[in-house]
Amino acid sequence: MATITRVERAAPIFNRVSGLIRSGQLKWEDRPLWYDIYAAFPPFEEPVWDLKMPKRDEPVRKIYYKEDVIRAKFYNKFRSAGITQIENPARPTVCQQFIQQYEQELKENPDLSEEELFNKAVAVLEENGVMRTRKPQT
Repeated sequence: MATITRVERAAPIFNRVSGLIRSGQLKWEDRPLWYDIYAAFPPFEEPVWDLKMPKRDEPVRKIYYKEDVIRAKFYNKFRSAGITQIENPARPTVCQQFIQQYEQELKENPDLSEEELFNKAVAVLEENGVMRTRKPQT
């Protein structure tokens, strides 16, 4: 965990950046993008750094979404599942398509087990040409 210095507790970031500009340590041209906006529209109440450390005996809550379990099983079986194109964010990844297909199969067949739903979703994506599984070499 990062340590908090006395300066970080005593002054908000805006005041520290203002001090750096005044002292010449930070050039006016190199100021952060948010600086002018904060100066033009300051908050009604000054943000206060209130460091409240969690109790050491208090366990950290694990947050899982239902897709996380499906995604973990998918990547466990298919380590590299296609190329993700950053230029085209509208096109879902193979994993996202798999999760959508899995959820669709779950709606259509709620009585199937997780393993059967997984296999059905894989089969549908293979039929549509979205996924290609390698045949084991003999």
